[in-house]
Amino acid sequence: MRKLIFISVLFLLSVLLAACGGAAAPVDTTSAKQVNIAVSTNPNPAVKGDVELLFTITDADGNPIEGATVDVSADHPAMAGMGMSGLATEQGGGKYSIKANFSDSGDWKLTVYVRKGELDYKEVIEFPIQ
Repeated sequence: MRKLIFISVLFLLSVLLAACGGAAAPVDTTSAKQVNIAVSTNPNPAVKGDVELLFTITDADGNPIEGATVDVSADHPAMAGMGMSGLATEQGGGKYSIKANFSDSGDWKLTVYVRKGELDYKEVIEFPIQ
């Protein structure tokens, strides 16, 4: 009987030690962005009315992404129903543009989808209109 208790205690201790053992912390491999999107406007700063949105799109290494389909939508969160969407036109060198008409000033949200082959990337950008 003592032998059975001794074996049981050893087994429980080994289970507890294994449970308390530290495993290596997982490495975050998703922190680097797959795509980088820089936005500029004409006129600059963006104002209520007609605005050309200019996107410079690069990969994680800073290389231009050319030949992509770039779908842009703009929404005014404070004003339901105000929004627009369309495809940006490629300008070369990872640059894309689209003309938009912002009917009201304030904080807008741009949602930019970049698709090319296996790449399917979405980014939401806070966008102020003066």
